[in-house]
Amino acid sequence: MKSIVFAAAFALGSSQAFAMDSLSDLKWKNRVVIIFGASTDPEAGQQTVAIKEQTSELADRDMVVLRVSDDEVRPVYGKSPRVVDAQALKKDVGVEDDGFHVVLIGKDGGVKLRSERPVGGLEMFDLIDRMPMRRSGRR
Repeated sequence: MKSIVFAAAFALGSSQAFAMDSLSDLKWKNRVVIIFGASTDPEAGQQTVAIKEQTSELADRDMVVLRVSDDEVRPVYGKSPRVVDAQALKKDVGVEDDGFHVVLIGKDGGVKLRSERPVGGLEMFDLIDRMPMRRSGRR
């Protein structure tokens, strides 16, 4: 039983430690939303528009939003990180195909939300607002 608990804890810790290798300059400063999908993907477009409409909420939560499409990483909102390779980013967060995905990465570099359907701002912001760092007042 102890080995199962240890293995689960190790796996969780490992995914958090490596989730933001390609975005390390944002760690402990920003939460990052990454929208994956082809430039013509309607769900990726819908997610991008929905996020862009939430600028005050994004600013209040120290967020950066990136769009990854057609092997290109483009900033949607917030301070643009250094040059990021789209394939490395996909690998870092565990996206293995070219379909639509939205991923939320916490300030600690861990993946906090992963979805293959568009996520509403309320759902995402509620999740962030329940995070210990946000609740402790460290934004």
